[in-house]
Amino acid sequence: MLLGSAVAASGADQSPDLILVHGRIHTEDASRSVVQALAVRGNTIIAVGPDQDVSALKGPMTRSIDLAGRVVLPGIIDAHTHPAESAQDQNKCSLEDKMLAAAEIKVKVSACLRRQPAEGKRWFEVVQVNPSGVTLTLHDLDTMLSDRPMLLEGSDGHTVWANSAALKASNIGPATRDPAGGRIEHDPSGNPTGTLRDVAAEIVLGAKPAPSLDFEAAQLDKALAGMRAIGITSVQDADTDDHDMQLYRRLYDEHRLNMRVRATFGLKETDRMADAIIADAIAFREKWAIDPDFLRADAVKIFADGVVEYPAQTAALLAPYLDRAGRPTGNRGPTYFTQDQLDRIVSAADAAGFTVHVHAIGDRAVRSALDAFANARQLNGMLDNRDQIAHLELVDPADFSRFRELGVIANFQLLWAERDPYITKATVPYIGPERSRYLYPARSLRDAGALIVGGSDWGVSSFNAFAAMEHAITRREARGREALLPEQSIGLQDIVDAYTINAAFALKQEHTTGSLEQGKRADFIVLDRDIFAIDPFDLHDTRILATYLDGREVYSIPTPKQIVH
Repeated sequence: MLLGSAVAASGADQSPDLILVHGRIHTEDASRSVVQALAVRGNTIIAVGPDQDVSALKGPMTRSIDLAGRVVLPGIIDAHTHPAESAQDQNKCSLEDKMLAAAEIKVKVSACLRRQPAEGKRWFEVVQVNPSGVTLTLHDLDTMLSDRPMLLEGSDGHTVWANSAALKASNIGPATRDPAGGRIEHDPSGNPTGTLRDVAAEIVLGAKPAPSLDFEAAQLDKALAGMRAIGITSVQDADTDDHDMQLYRRLYDEHRLNMRVRATFGLKETDRMADAIIADAIAFREKWAIDPDFLRADAVKIFADGVVEYPAQTAALLAPYLDRAGRPTGNRGPTYFTQDQLDRIVSAADAAGFTVHVHAIGDRAVRSALDAFANARQLNGMLDNRDQIAHLELVDPADFSRFRELGVIANFQLLWAERDPYITKATVPYIGPERSRYLYPARSLRDAGALIVGGSDWGVSSFNAFAAMEHAITRREARGREALLPEQSIGLQDIVDAYTINAAFALKQEHTTGSLEQGKRADFIVLDRDIFAIDPFDLHDTRILATYLDGREVYSIPTPKQIVH
């Protein structure tokens, strides 16, 4: 941990470019050591240790930062997010994920239309529409806007409403079949209602005119800057295609990609033969193997189900959903794959060396994914592919131990672990109290030996990792609010690990990032407070004073406490 060979290499030509002293540097090494000082040369950490030893390396050109007791962490790694796609929603009409009735949605959309007057027949988009308990008819949608296409996009990331003009432009009619992994809702007469679930939403999203690549790249650049401002230095984009990768490549070629990006290839046409699907993924991986440190695409994404909240109820459950009176219905959610089909796809991807990243919300989807991983282990052996199941809203206790046994990483979005209206009004009444004991079971999985990593799922929710850390610990929306299953709380060190060294492992970059150790890349952040000494309810207020990526300062706020020599 200390200086090692770096002390011997302290000549003028080998001196650090930068040293940080008088800090509380949480290295996230195997011992979770906390040290005072750190030295960087080029993009690499050359020493960590006591102030005296690191300061001895200082050369005539070394810049020194007095941390004045500030806390330093490795850069935050968001292991499940959607920057390329979600960046394009910036500056659109947003309903801010607030629970609104249909009449209130109409009022908000009308206000947006007044602020954004029509430009010919340009499509109009409304984002962050909270879908919990909301039913919008085609008449409702056409009343809001009838003379040009309009889309309302649910904050769950799985629901889109389209008015008649948008349905027509997308060639969706009574005879349009549901795509694999999606659902087009119809009225009793067989006509589309304008509500599209999961993969069906991509029909209308794909029909809208695309803005220029320059504009979309600029939007992505802006979003990544916002991420750096909250301390994020690496992301796993959890569902990408060629268009998304073109945006990342544009920033990379222009030396503006100040973020490490590991992309997952979204497997969409999953009704084909597994070998053909994985052949496409292999071609995608080869095409976008741009830079192993900054831009690669060596994972695949599978949607095993949708979302649990009423009225969507597209999450796959082991037992049926309940009706409003608490009685079992005949609905257990859709089955996007037969088990044989999922087994074949997962085992083929595993054999090809991909990390398989599965979206699974319901307990049946989680079990089906685990069964597919178990089949892959039987066929291929235990390969080091770092397979993951994301979201994990509802997990059956019988499956807790299987994560460790199968080497499957639990990729949680614990900002959602709170007793909010999504849970109290749209989930618990429809699954009942017994199953509701296992919502976001982070402690149970940790205690069963699962490796837990953290992600945001932005733009479904905020990418503020410190807010997610707060909820992981408190299981509360805010101080004074009722907790969601406080027995499922995990500790601060657990959740810091989830966003640093554990996430680096999940992204297959633990040898270069995730901890602050000699020989690793200099990805680190300086905090405005000691998060290990404050009330957990104040974690969301944490601010980043500086973010460093590859030894370069990529974000900073000047502060009197930060003295540069």
